[in-house]
Amino acid sequence: MQRISRLFSLVSILALLLTLLGNLLANAAHANNHNKRSSPEEAIAHVKRALVYIKQNGIEKAFVEFNRLDSPFNTTSNINPNGDLYMLVYQFDGMQPVHGKNPNIPGKNVYEMRDSDGVYLIKNMINICKSKEAKGWAYYKWPDSLSGAIMAKQTYVERFGEYCVGTGIYKP
Repeated sequence: MQRISRLFSLVSILALLLTLLGNLLANAAHANNHNKRSSPEEAIAHVKRALVYIKQNGIEKAFVEFNRLDSPFNTTSNINPNGDLYMLVYQFDGMQPVHGKNPNIPGKNVYEMRDSDGVYLIKNMINICKSKEAKGWAYYKWPDSLSGAIMAKQTYVERFGEYCVGTGIYKP
């Protein structure tokens, strides 16, 4: 009887250790995916998906969706597998109707916003959207959401009517 009791205890301990090991491996895999950064190609594809959403659902419904913190455009999802992309939309006068990560920004004029080097990042994005190509990359420095350090960032934007639609990535 004692032998069966010890065997049962050893099996229970082994099962607990295997469960803990499985949890550690799952958490490590999640952390690695969470810290993975989207590529420039993924950012461009994300904006293209947002433009399709706007065309299919209308600008008002799209802005509501893009401002939702839990929107698949702004969190880890099948269209945002790394969860590091979020939607930005600017009007040509600098008003920002959409910010997918900060609900305090929509409705504010951010035209004169500068980075730590004095670069007018929003003005540059709007100028790209107003250009003949009506799309492209704006480059600036911005605090990294993971580390807090000032890093090189780039935002891809495309024109939609009188709006500039984009998403940004940190440069590797």
